[in-house]
Amino acid sequence: LRLNCNLELVELETVEDAADIAELNELIGKHANLTGSTVAAGILDTWAESSPAFVKVMPRDYKRALAEMAAADTLTTAGA
Repeated sequence: LRLNCNLELVELETVEDAADIAELNELIGKHANLTGSTVAAGILDTWAESSPAFVKVMPRDYKRALAEMAAADTLTTAGA
């Protein structure tokens, strides 16, 4: 996977956040239901074993913007 990514622009992260894991499961479930994909169904059937294989591709600029927004929100909340 690293060979197919421009690592100057994106970071490859493990999917550990509970919300990210839930969203990933939901998206694969929707895909399975809408397409009848046996691959997606197999991933869901073996979720505990399959889910660690997924990687979150995070654009560096977007990650920085999220951090800046969170910091600004913290300052706003602390000042209220």
